Amino acid sequence: MLLDKLAAPGGGAHNPRDLEAMKLVLKIAAVAALTALAVPALAQNSASSTTATTATVIRAITITPGGTALTFGTIVENGAGPGTAVVDATTGARSYTGGVTGTPGTSGSNAVYTVGGEGGQAFSTTVPATFTLAGPSSSSLTVTTSTTTLPTALSGSLGAAGTASFSVGGSIPILATTTTGAYTGNLTVTVAYN
Repeated sequence: MLLDKLAAPGGGAHNPRDLEAMKLVLKIAAVAALTALAVPALAQNSASSTTATTATVIRAITITPGGTALTFGTIVENGAGPGTAVVDATTGARSYTGGVTGTPGTSGSNAVYTVGGEGGQAFSTTVPATFTLAGPSSSSLTVTTSTTTLPTALSGSLGAAGTASFSVGGSIPILATTTTGAYTGNLTVTVAYN
């Protein structure tokens, strides 16, 4: 063998073929040694970790008005000075202060809302403190709202539908100079998951 020849005294180290073969063996040995050294070095330069990933999907939140809207009915300004018409948020009953009354043939009503969505979820409700009713000849009335206790979470638990409800009432100041006629406006109530 080649290595035996090279190891023997006066071996064939001067034979050009043997020298070429020896160079080839040394090159192969060098490449193998470098590869063996490089592989552990590459393994030490990386690491990995696996973490659990989760997601929760819930149904959309909704708000539905009940059978009645916030209604003040017909209000009579009786000339006895300013007054206020009030609709109770809880009962929908209409009452008056000062120089106003209501006609017996009309009544007030509160606005009742039902919130729906994913059971057990927290949510917030936004009811404007005031809103405007537009009347004849560019006149307007300002309604100041009142509410029952606003719920902060839907009934039930995750995986099932939940509900909550609340009501809105309000008051309108009436002056001796308030323009007579019909007044209308929109009460916008918003709910959102927290």
